[in-house]
Amino acid sequence: MASEANKTLQSDLGLVYGNIMTTVIAPSAKRSAIWNIRALFFCEAAVLTSIFPRFPDFKQVLALDHAQLGISLLGLPLGTLLSLLMAGGLVDRLGTRRASLVGICLVSVSMILPALSWSMASLFGALFVVGLSLALIEIGMNVDADRVEKWVSRPIMGSCHGFWSLGALTGTGLGAISAGVGLSPLQQVLITSPVFGIAGFLIIQLRAAIPVPAPSSGQSPPFALPSKAMLGLAAFSVGLQMSEGAAFDWSGIYMKEVVGANAAFIGMAYFAFTLPMAIGRFFGDHFRTVLGPVRLARITTLIAILGLLVLGLTETPIGAVVAWALVGLGASMAFPLAVTAAAARKDRPAAVNVASVFLVAFTAFVIGPPLIGFVAKGIGLQNGLLSLLPFCILGYFLAPSLNPRRD
Repeated sequence: MASEANKTLQSDLGLVYGNIMTTVIAPSAKRSAIWNIRALFFCEAAVLTSIFPRFPDFKQVLALDHAQLGISLLGLPLGTLLSLLMAGGLVDRLGTRRASLVGICLVSVSMILPALSWSMASLFGALFVVGLSLALIEIGMNVDADRVEKWVSRPIMGSCHGFWSLGALTGTGLGAISAGVGLSPLQQVLITSPVFGIAGFLIIQLRAAIPVPAPSSGQSPPFALPSKAMLGLAAFSVGLQMSEGAAFDWSGIYMKEVVGANAAFIGMAYFAFTLPMAIGRFFGDHFRTVLGPVRLARITTLIAILGLLVLGLTETPIGAVVAWALVGLGASMAFPLAVTAAAARKDRPAAVNVASVFLVAFTAFVIGPPLIGFVAKGIGLQNGLLSLLPFCILGYFLAPSLNPRRD
């Protein structure tokens, strides 16, 4: 009888322990994982973007003209595109945690190289190496964000990219402040890269173990190109990524040359784009739950289309600021939605599908501004921006590709 009573007591204690694990410890681990992955997005963006405000310093110190600086800056996107082609299978083999650890270390160290450049060729090479180092951390943390989403059973991808936007604002802000107080690019990067790089490394190390899904039935291809079944999904965000690239490269020129804005309004245009984009990403997870990914994608795409139309018609600085805000809000959730949909597919490893979406989206981001410039040379900058409309309209009709698939 005593033995049976002990067994009953042990069983009851086991149930109590299990309930404690389920109701207290497990939710705590899930909350920690959510904030951990958000913090990693923030740190990676801060490391990467802190050097961007120093490009004028490189131009001056290296005695480059506009064309030479433009050629040098091509190193970053070319390196990124090459690494995205090959990194999907590598991340799948390494595992996302290890890939993220290696990636954040490579990015943090390689960010020092541009500050050591002595010529146009060396700056191109340094930025090319930075681009090569990006894919591991970008793919690793996005796949992990999707896994955390599934673990906690609620969307978090939008807020993760919102933290990336905050990290980018922090990084560029620190770069601008460093330039203002007289720090050289090398002095600055020797501060910012270790701080955010070490923080990112510790964040990955301290993260609770995320449940890893069973391996997909598909094989890891040598290059992360979209499969035929993924073409619609990969093409969905093209127009909105091109619009984002346009905001980075053309918003200031548009404000000055098209609507005759003063310096205050010129600076406001970029802020008007980035702030609604960050806000849209923070609230996008909620609306994705309420509306579903397809309806949310179509609503936000229509907002971006409206913004482009206003840019093509307005003649006032205020109207232009409002238009850039609409474009930022409209483009905010396109990439997070595409990444989530890609990671959910079962035809190939998640890392490969995410890398293929990255590849197409980043290509669109890079080629959008030159396309606008080509059109603008013939028929004006406003019409150049309107040339993005067909790509955004195509995205509206491709939104159903975001529906969950079980290939």
